[in-house]
Amino acid sequence: MGRWGLCCLSLICCLLLVACSPSLNWREVQLGSLRTLLPCKPDTGSRPVVLGGQTLKMDMIGCEAGGALLAISRVQATDAVQAAKLMAMLRQASLDQVGSVAVHPRPNSGDEKTSYDVQVDGSRSKGLPLQVRFKWLLAEADVYQMAVYAQRLSPELTDNLTNEARIYQAGVR
Repeated sequence: MGRWGLCCLSLICCLLLVACSPSLNWREVQLGSLRTLLPCKPDTGSRPVVLGGQTLKMDMIGCEAGGALLAISRVQATDAVQAAKLMAMLRQASLDQVGSVAVHPRPNSGDEKTSYDVQVDGSRSKGLPLQVRFKWLLAEADVYQMAVYAQRLSPELTDNLTNEARIYQAGVR
Protein backbone atom coordinates (compact mmCIF):
# COMPACT_ATOMS: atom_id res chain seq x y z
CA MET A 1 0.00 0.00 0.00
CA GLY A 2 1.47 3.34 -1.02
CA ARG A 3 1.38 6.72 0.73
CA TRP A 4 -1.95 7.58 -0.84
CA GLY A 5 -3.45 4.35 0.43
CA LEU A 6 -2.12 4.96 3.97
CA CYS A 7 -3.45 8.50 3.94
CA CYS A 8 -6.88 7.30 2.84
CA LEU A 9 -6.87 4.54 5.46
CA SER A 10 -5.85 7.03 8.18
CA LEU A 11 -8.58 9.46 7.11
CA ILE A 12 -11.22 6.71 7.12
CA CYS A 13 -10.12 5.56 10.61
CA CYS A 14 -10.31 9.12 11.94
CA LEU A 15 -13.79 9.61 10.47
CA LEU A 16 -14.96 6.33 11.97
CA LEU A 17 -13.64 7.29 15.41
CA VAL A 18 -15.44 10.65 15.27
CA ALA A 19 -18.65 8.99 14.05
CA CYS A 20 -18.49 6.40 16.83
CA SER A 21 -17.80 8.78 19.71
CA PRO A 22 -21.00 9.32 21.65
CA SER A 23 -22.24 12.88 22.02
CA LEU A 24 -23.87 11.89 25.31
CA ASN A 25 -21.90 9.93 27.88
CA TRP A 26 -24.67 8.27 29.94
CA ARG A 27 -23.81 7.18 33.49
CA GLU A 28 -25.80 6.02 36.50
CA VAL A 29 -26.32 8.63 39.21
CA GLN A 30 -28.03 8.46 42.58
CA LEU A 31 -29.81 11.03 44.71
CA GLY A 32 -31.21 9.56 47.91
CA SER A 33 -32.93 6.32 46.92
CA LEU A 34 -33.45 7.38 43.28
CA ARG A 35 -31.12 5.99 40.63
CA THR A 36 -31.25 7.03 37.00
CA LEU A 37 -29.03 8.03 34.09
CA LEU A 38 -27.47 11.39 33.19
CA PRO A 39 -25.57 12.04 29.93
CA CYS A 40 -22.74 14.00 31.55
CA LYS A 41 -20.72 14.37 34.73
CA PRO A 42 -23.12 15.96 37.23
CA ASP A 43 -22.66 18.79 39.69
CA THR A 44 -24.39 18.57 43.08
CA GLY A 45 -25.78 21.14 45.46
CA SER A 46 -28.64 22.09 47.71
CA ARG A 47 -30.72 25.18 48.36
CA PRO A 48 -33.69 26.19 50.47
CA VAL A 49 -37.13 26.21 48.82
CA VAL A 50 -40.43 27.40 50.18
CA LEU A 51 -43.36 25.01 49.63
CA GLY A 52 -46.63 25.33 51.48
CA GLY A 53 -45.30 28.12 53.66
CA GLN A 54 -42.38 26.11 54.98
CA THR A 55 -38.72 26.29 54.06
CA LEU A 56 -37.26 22.93 53.05
CA LYS A 57 -33.85 21.82 51.83
CA MET A 58 -33.79 20.76 48.17
CA ASP A 59 -30.88 18.50 47.17
CA MET A 60 -29.98 18.64 43.48
CA ILE A 61 -27.80 16.91 40.93
CA GLY A 62 -27.54 17.92 37.30
CA CYS A 63 -25.52 18.75 34.22
CA GLU A 64 -25.68 20.28 30.75
CA ALA A 65 -25.39 18.21 27.56
CA GLY A 66 -26.64 18.36 24.00
CA GLY A 67 -28.00 21.89 24.44
CA ALA A 68 -30.12 20.90 27.45
CA LEU A 69 -30.02 21.21 31.21
CA LEU A 70 -30.84 17.95 33.02
CA ALA A 71 -31.64 18.15 36.72
CA ILE A 72 -32.81 15.87 39.50
CA SER A 73 -33.98 17.25 42.83
CA ARG A 74 -35.24 15.84 46.11
CA VAL A 75 -37.23 17.36 48.95
CA GLN A 76 -37.71 15.35 52.13
CA ALA A 77 -41.01 15.60 53.98
CA THR A 78 -41.75 14.52 57.52
CA ASP A 79 -44.04 11.69 56.34
CA ALA A 80 -45.75 10.22 53.28
CA VAL A 81 -48.92 12.32 53.72
CA GLN A 82 -46.92 15.55 53.75
CA ALA A 83 -44.81 14.27 50.82
CA ALA A 84 -47.91 13.83 48.63
CA LYS A 85 -48.96 17.41 49.35
CA LEU A 86 -45.44 18.68 48.71
CA MET A 87 -45.30 16.85 45.37
CA ALA A 88 -48.46 18.62 44.21
CA MET A 89 -47.05 21.98 45.33
CA LEU A 90 -43.67 21.34 43.69
CA ARG A 91 -45.39 20.29 40.49
CA GLN A 92 -47.43 23.49 40.34
CA ALA A 93 -44.45 25.69 41.27
CA SER A 94 -42.34 24.08 38.53
CA LEU A 95 -45.04 24.54 35.89
CA ASP A 96 -45.49 28.18 36.95
CA GLN A 97 -41.73 28.79 36.88
CA VAL A 98 -41.41 27.81 33.21
CA GLY A 99 -44.50 29.78 32.18
CA SER A 100 -46.24 26.65 30.94
CA VAL A 101 -48.69 27.29 28.13
CA ALA A 102 -49.34 23.63 27.27
CA VAL A 103 -48.92 20.50 29.39
CA HIS A 104 -48.83 17.13 27.62
CA PRO A 105 -49.06 14.08 29.94
CA ARG A 106 -46.77 11.25 28.88
CA PRO A 107 -48.09 7.69 28.49
CA ASN A 108 -46.26 6.58 31.64
CA SER A 109 -47.69 9.37 33.75
CA GLY A 110 -48.78 7.16 36.60
CA ASP A 111 -51.53 8.09 39.00
CA GLU A 112 -50.53 11.75 39.70
CA LYS A 113 -50.26 10.90 43.42
CA THR A 114 -47.04 8.88 43.30
CA SER A 115 -45.70 9.42 39.77
CA TYR A 116 -46.44 12.00 37.13
CA ASP A 117 -44.66 12.56 33.79
CA VAL A 118 -45.35 15.48 31.43
CA GLN A 119 -43.84 17.46 28.59
CA VAL A 120 -44.40 21.20 28.84
CA ASP A 121 -44.27 24.04 26.34
CA GLY A 122 -43.25 27.22 28.11
CA SER A 123 -40.91 30.17 27.85
CA ARG A 124 -37.63 31.37 29.28
CA SER A 125 -37.40 34.59 31.26
CA LYS A 126 -36.74 36.62 28.10
CA GLY A 127 -39.72 35.09 26.27
CA LEU A 128 -37.68 32.57 24.29
CA PRO A 129 -39.42 29.21 23.70
CA LEU A 130 -38.66 26.44 26.15
CA GLN A 131 -39.66 22.79 26.31
CA VAL A 132 -39.40 20.85 29.55
CA ARG A 133 -39.90 17.21 30.39
CA PHE A 134 -40.81 16.82 34.05
CA LYS A 135 -41.25 13.62 36.00
CA TRP A 136 -42.17 13.58 39.68
CA LEU A 137 -41.87 10.51 41.88
CA LEU A 138 -42.93 9.90 45.45
CA ALA A 139 -40.94 7.44 47.57
CA GLU A 140 -42.21 7.33 51.15
CA ALA A 141 -41.34 10.80 52.52
CA ASP A 142 -39.11 11.80 49.58
CA VAL A 143 -40.34 13.86 46.63
CA TYR A 144 -38.21 13.64 43.48
CA GLN A 145 -38.34 15.81 40.40
CA MET A 146 -36.49 15.00 37.19
CA ALA A 147 -36.38 17.69 34.52
CA VAL A 148 -34.86 18.30 31.11
CA TYR A 149 -34.93 21.92 29.90
CA ALA A 150 -34.17 22.72 26.24
CA GLN A 151 -35.29 24.89 23.38
CA ARG A 152 -36.37 21.68 21.62
CA LEU A 153 -36.52 18.35 23.46
CA SER A 154 -35.55 15.04 21.92
CA PRO A 155 -36.23 11.51 23.15
CA GLU A 156 -32.45 11.00 23.13
CA LEU A 157 -32.20 13.50 25.99
CA THR A 158 -35.34 12.71 27.95
CA ASP A 159 -36.07 8.99 27.78
CA ASN A 160 -32.99 7.60 29.55
CA LEU A 161 -33.42 10.04 32.43
CA THR A 162 -37.15 9.51 32.97
CA ASN A 163 -37.66 5.91 31.84
CA GLU A 164 -34.65 4.50 33.70
CA ALA A 165 -35.49 6.15 37.03
CA ARG A 166 -35.86 3.61 39.83
CA ILE A 167 -36.36 3.88 43.56
CA TYR A 168 -34.15 1.54 45.59
CA GLN A 169 -34.42 0.62 49.23
CA ALA A 170 -31.25 0.57 51.30
CA GLY A 171 -29.26 -2.58 50.53
CA VAL A 172 -31.67 -3.71 47.78
CA ARG A 173 -30.95 -3.25 44.10
